[in-house]
Amino acid sequence: MKIFTKIALTLAVATIATSAFAGGPMTNSNQSAHFLRSIARGTSLSTDAVYTNPAGVVFMDNGFHLGINDQMAAQTRKTTSSLTMGPQLPGGFSETEFEGSVFSPVIPSVHFAWKHNRWAVMAGMGVNGGGGTIKYDNGLASFERIVSSFPAIIANQTAGTVVPTAYSRNLTLEGSSMTLAFNVGAAFRITDWLSAAAMVRVGVTNNSYKAGLNNLNFNIGGQMLPASAVLAGTPYAALAEQSLDVKQKGTSISPVVALAFHKGAWDASVKYEFKMATELENTTTKDINLGDGGMFPDGAKIKAETPALLAAAVSRHFGPVKVTAQWHHYFDKDAENSFSPVIEGNTNEYMLGVEWQISEKWLVSAGTQRTQLNMNESKYSDMNFSISSWSIAAGLKYQVCDLVGINLGIMPTIYDSVESTGVHAFMGQNLGQFKDVYKRTSMAWGIGLDLKFGK
Repeated sequence: MKIFTKIALTLAVATIATSAFAGGPMTNSNQSAHFLRSIARGTSLSTDAVYTNPAGVVFMDNGFHLGINDQMAAQTRKTTSSLTMGPQLPGGFSETEFEGSVFSPVIPSVHFAWKHNRWAVMAGMGVNGGGGTIKYDNGLASFERIVSSFPAIIANQTAGTVVPTAYSRNLTLEGSSMTLAFNVGAAFRITDWLSAAAMVRVGVTNNSYKAGLNNLNFNIGGQMLPASAVLAGTPYAALAEQSLDVKQKGTSISPVVALAFHKGAWDASVKYEFKMATELENTTTKDINLGDGGMFPDGAKIKAETPALLAAAVSRHFGPVKVTAQWHHYFDKDAENSFSPVIEGNTNEYMLGVEWQISEKWLVSAGTQRTQLNMNESKYSDMNFSISSWSIAAGLKYQVCDLVGINLGIMPTIYDSVESTGVHAFMGQNLGQFKDVYKRTSMAWGIGLDLKFGK
C-alpha cells in the first residue's frame, strides 16, 4: 500500500497550488504592486507593461524606465473532514480541520525598458509560479482516513481478537515552490497607433519537500502500543517510521508575442504566452521506501508544465478616469502537471479595473477579478484541489516627482466553497463514507517604485 505516494503528491500539489496567488492553477498573473491596486493591467503604459503589455512599451516616454516591486502574501488551505465507518467497524473520525498555512514576505519583481522613438527593448523578472512555503502541522484528511482505517483492518485480520480503540501519530509536511521567469524582448511601433513585441522567457523552478511520520501508536486493551509491534509481520510494519527530503529543479524556454493599440481615448492589447514545458529532476536525500524503489527516485524526472496563456484587454479614458476590461484564457488541458488528473477544461479569468487621476500627484484605483476553473470536483481531494474565486483590489499611486512614483496595493481573494463526498476504499474494501469541505483564504499586499531617467 503506497500511503506515502499520497503524501508526496499532496506536498507537490498543495505547495504549487497554494502559492499561486492569482491566475490559473499553475500561473501567477500578479507581477507587481500595480496589479494589487487595479488588477486589469493589460493596457498599462507604466513599468509593469514589460509583463502585462509588452507591445505598449513603445508608447511610453523616451528614456529609461525601471520598476522595482515587492509583494507579500498570506494564505491558508483548510479541509474539514469526517469519516463514518461501516456498521460495527472501529475507527473513523468526526468533523476535523486540517489546515496548511503560507506566509511569503518577499515576492519580488523587476521591470526594465529603454524606449527610443519607434523602438523599445525590455527585460523583466518575476515569480511566475509558486513563491511560498506551506506547512501542515496536523497532517491531512486523506492521511487521517488511512490511519483511522487500521483499527478495522487489524480487527479483521485478528478475527476480532485485537480491536484498537484509538490511535496517535506525528505527521509533519512542508513544501516550498518557486518559479522565477526572466523575460527579454523588444517592441516596434508599426504605425502611430499600432505596435508589436516579441520576448523570450526563461523559467527556473526550484521545489523542496520534507515529510516525517513517527510515533504511530494504537490503543490495544487500554494500552498505547507502537505500530511496529502491532503491525509486525504484516505488509504495513514499515509505516511506523518514514521520512522524505527531496529537492527538484528544472528550466524551460518559451516565447511571448504581443500587439498593442493606442489611439485617442482608446487602448487595447493582445498577448500570447507559449507553454512553459518544464521538467523537474529529483535530488533525493531521504525517500519513502516500502520496498518498491521509493516515491521520489533520485534523478527521476516529472512534468510540471505551465499552460499557455492568451490575454486580451481594452481601455477607455473618460477624462481623468480610465476603465479597463480584460480576459485571460489558460490552456490547462494542453499542459501536463499535477492538476492534469482533475482538469476538465481551460480556465478563464474576467477582470475590470478603474484608475482615477485625481491630481498631478495622486492616482487612486480599484479592480475585481473572477477566476473560473473547469475541474472535475468529484475527483477533488485535499491532495488535488483548486477553487474558483473572486479577487478585489484597491490602492493608489503617488507621484513624488517627474522621475519617481510609488505604488501601493492590497488584494484579498474570496474563494468558493467546495464539498466532496465518497466511499472510503482501503485494502480492496469499502469501509465507510467520507465528507470533505475545502476552503481557502488569501491576502496579498505590496509596494512598488516607478523610476524614469534619461531621454
